[in-house]
Amino acid sequence: MNTAAQAGRTQTTVIRGGTIWTGGATPRLHHQADLVIEDGRVAAIEPHYRGHADIELDAQDCLVIPGLINAHVHPGTSPRSRGLAEDVSLPKGAAYYHMTMPVQMYSPQVISPDDLAIITEWDCLAMLAGGATTIVAEQFGSADAWVSLVQRLGFRCDLGTCYPSTYAAIGYFDKEQGRVVLGDPGDVGAGLVAALELHDRLHGSCDGRLNVHLSPHGPDTVPEEVLRATKRAAQERNIHIHLHMGQHKLERETVAKRSGLSSVAYLDSIGFLGPDVMATHCTYLDEGDYAILARTGTNCVHIGFRKAKEAITSPFVELLDSGINVALATDSYSHDLLLEMKFAAMLGKIRAGAGGRITAEQVLNCATWGAAKALGRPDLGHLEPGAQGDAVIVSMTSPFNAPVFDPIKSLVYYSTAADIKATVVAGRPVVQNGRVLGADMEAVRAHTTACCRRLWTGAAANGALPQGVFYPDPCGC
Repeated sequence: MNTAAQAGRTQTTVIRGGTIWTGGATPRLHHQADLVIEDGRVAAIEPHYRGHADIELDAQDCLVIPGLINAHVHPGTSPRSRGLAEDVSLPKGAAYYHMTMPVQMYSPQVISPDDLAIITEWDCLAMLAGGATTIVAEQFGSADAWVSLVQRLGFRCDLGTCYPSTYAAIGYFDKEQGRVVLGDPGDVGAGLVAALELHDRLHGSCDGRLNVHLSPHGPDTVPEEVLRATKRAAQERNIHIHLHMGQHKLERETVAKRSGLSSVAYLDSIGFLGPDVMATHCTYLDEGDYAILARTGTNCVHIGFRKAKEAITSPFVELLDSGINVALATDSYSHDLLLEMKFAAMLGKIRAGAGGRITAEQVLNCATWGAAKALGRPDLGHLEPGAQGDAVIVSMTSPFNAPVFDPIKSLVYYSTAADIKATVVAGRPVVQNGRVLGADMEAVRAHTTACCRRLWTGAAANGALPQGVFYPDPCGC
């Protein structure tokens, strides 16, 4: 227990002297102001706060923004996949992850559950150092290791366990057959039951920092009766739903064979869509799908970096122009949310064919207030009084982002995760000077590196690497 609580008084954190962007429905900039957080919530923005402070953080020459929300990640996947297929041409209809799945499927042969817990922690450290104060996690398999990280490191999490729950069931490229294969999904309905049990056990835990949603993988991998049962359970119990939608051409073809419709139209036809749904990717949409998404109030999660590696762009300006709420996420690769904002803005401009169509503030709004609305959390994503005291402090003094003409443009177009000076959740520091507090980052990195070398060496020997990819590890880095 902290000393303020022991003394029976308010815990106060003050972030001093920064330029504060409030975010929210009507964002405002406050220059050289102090952000005051009392008992975990924003109390005031003042020019020179002179009251008591238990924690003080210097934000001079910094931009202070609401805590960023990484709206879709698969914990533990990125370290094992990094570098495997970035320069691989994808087979017809395939996504990037189809090429890396054979390595993930081989992983249990050489990676123990304890090893995987440490690899997952390394992935988490990247997400936190990348600016996230809230992480929306789609977990394959047991969530126990992830939950312990939420408890120990102090970030917020909106957690779902995917069903089907195996990598094979969501598809992998089989080199012998020369195509993407869908493995046995098992009892997908049992995955829904387990997810509801997880919700009953954990929702609202960790001082309210951990919430649980339902995560049917996608309209192509989940049977219709399970999708319908998911929606019924969500409505009866006021639980949000997250799924992949319009992710790749194979999904589109599978759903069209099942229903004769696009993924969006199919889900709408069974009453699945709505403001309680976050649909990730939304890359392959028909013209009429935008109106359906807008009419149903369905939220979309845009991921630019992952799609760029597949040599494609997803709709972004089209979604915003249609009045659809959009969040941003890193998925399972680079977890630098500032980089993700940059990709969203740049690729959005290219897709729109106009430099002025996507603005820096639109992108930042998606990473904060848009994501908060998608989660049904009006207390997140802004720094107005009463909001949760989650903030990111970004230095504006590097050779890359200074001098500053417009702080929001300097953030989105010229800053990276290396410029993040600190993050706080409910007024408590989580990241300072590139280090995640409460973690032995050197030990976690060393263990993760050793595990991944063992994994890649074994995968290479067993033919699990993507075709034409080799693992020489010449530098031993």
